[in-house]
Amino acid sequence: MRRLFAIAGHQHQRARAALNIDLDSSREKERRRKVNVWLYSPEILIQAGYVTPEKPLKYYGIADDAGLHLVANALPWDDPLVIQIVLHEAVHLWWADQVGKAPSLLNEGIAVYVETILGANTAYTFGELGNSWQAYAARAEPGFLRQLCKDEYFWKQDAAKEPVFMVGGHFIAFLLETYGMPRVRQIFLKSHASDPDIADHMEDVIGESIEHLERRISEATGSE
Repeated sequence: MRRLFAIAGHQHQRARAALNIDLDSSREKERRRKVNVWLYSPEILIQAGYVTPEKPLKYYGIADDAGLHLVANALPWDDPLVIQIVLHEAVHLWWADQVGKAPSLLNEGIAVYVETILGANTAYTFGELGNSWQAYAARAEPGFLRQLCKDEYFWKQDAAKEPVFMVGGHFIAFLLETYGMPRVRQIFLKSHASDPDIADHMEDVIGESIEHLERRISEATGSE
């Protein structure tokens, strides 16, 4: 268990560095606000309905004001998959602390992006993120990016086993490469977790329609 806490602390540091968060100021914040890591037994997953015989789930994690909440089901706590979710949730925690949250396409996208650049998840490479966008765009109707900006649609697609987390990661990677970190931070600062107008806010910040942005990304990945 001590090893997991040590790994969690290391992953927090990596997440902050990847997000360009000043370590001195963040350490000062930590003196005033502890970051708790909560560990739960698998029974919590079963009671919450996340794990059933028809829907197995090996691990689960969320981040909120209380800290990081982690559950491992049939996995040791030092398994690489568990370590990956520690980093994923740490990104949510520290990014939200800096610029707040946005709807899930962006929120999950930034976490997947950081996982990718730090190599925390071998399934996430920039090539694989682009391939996921390409495959999803080939199946989806034009205008899917605006639809994915809506949380209800995003999670419905995730439940249907569509690679929307990786699509979000590729979207964030494209925004960062094209417009830079300051613009991406500005998008988050203008938004919130349940923002119904996130697509409009992005258009205001980048000066480009979501539909045109979707076409540009698809063309760059060979989807059109």
